[in-house]
Amino acid sequence: MDRPGLGARGHWLTAQAQDLVADQTVVQVDSEATVEEACDALIQHKIQSVPLYDARSHSYVGMFDLHDLSTYILAKRDAAEAQPPGVERSGSSPLLRQATGGESGAGGGGGGGARMGASDTVGRLSDRSHLNPFYSVVPETTVAQVAQVFAKGAHRVAVMQDERTIRGILSQAGMVRYFFERSGDAAGATEAEERLLDATLDSLGLVSRDVVCVTPEMPVLRALSLFENWHISSLALVDDERRLLGNLSLTDVKYLARKPRLLHAKCMELVQAARYQQGVIDGQDRAAVFSVRPEATLRYVLAKLIATGAHRMWITEPPASGSADSVPASVSTTPG
Repeated sequence: MDRPGLGARGHWLTAQAQDLVADQTVVQVDSEATVEEACDALIQHKIQSVPLYDARSHSYVGMFDLHDLSTYILAKRDAAEAQPPGVERSGSSPLLRQATGGESGAGGGGGGGARMGASDTVGRLSDRSHLNPFYSVVPETTVAQVAQVFAKGAHRVAVMQDERTIRGILSQAGMVRYFFERSGDAAGATEAEERLLDATLDSLGLVSRDVVCVTPEMPVLRALSLFENWHISSLALVDDERRLLGNLSLTDVKYLARKPRLLHAKCMELVQAARYQQGVIDGQDRAAVFSVRPEATLRYVLAKLIATGAHRMWITEPPASGSADSVPASVSTTPG
């Protein structure tokens, strides 16, 4: 018997995970690949994480996530700084040589630090941050059951065809999209869901003014530390008066693999390089920073997120001076 709610076939929470990943092409990376190769896969396929496959055991050994990359870079930097002077700084990876000081920001030089070898493959980075481990579910798992997994902190789950085959990756953002698209079906949403969609961000308690910000001049390595210390995926780029200038996302970190010297650059330089690379790849201008006001409804925000393909919306409010500029008040993200 169908339950009331979204969609003609029943409530959206009763849908199965396999329905949400139908016809999905799964991208995976060999666990012995280099960090740069894994980052290239993320860039090419416009994804935020990728499962790692071990060809020897014919099994998945983890998920490569950008938090893992950031944590690893910072750990290598700290290890290098702890080494006594005179120890060679080198390694097989240009990105990690930059992190340990094997190459200066200007492209030369040596110095003391930790030596890295070929063993620093992407498989060694898996779940290094302990934030996004490899979660898997069977195809028949309901959306409600997946939501319980997400509520514990997971950002995505692998929907398995069998023990050695992934049917698709279901993310929190994908589930939000599924919910919102079903809310417009003929059967409509339940009354409770309609009230939720028409509530404002402020009334839902989603407006927090504890926003972690960076300035254009802040070093990229300092920003990486903020990502890891606060366990967040986006930082507001603001001027001295906290006016919103842009957005530095953890997804921008993957472009360091193509331009490792940016590790020693400033935040604005990384943002500009990332937006340029995104434009080269898909031909779109990615300079826009999307924001909404506290009085916006959840329905409006979800529609804007889906229409723009953004992963977050900054919640802004006008300053007391009455200036046209907005001051970041909080951040609203689609998880994942």
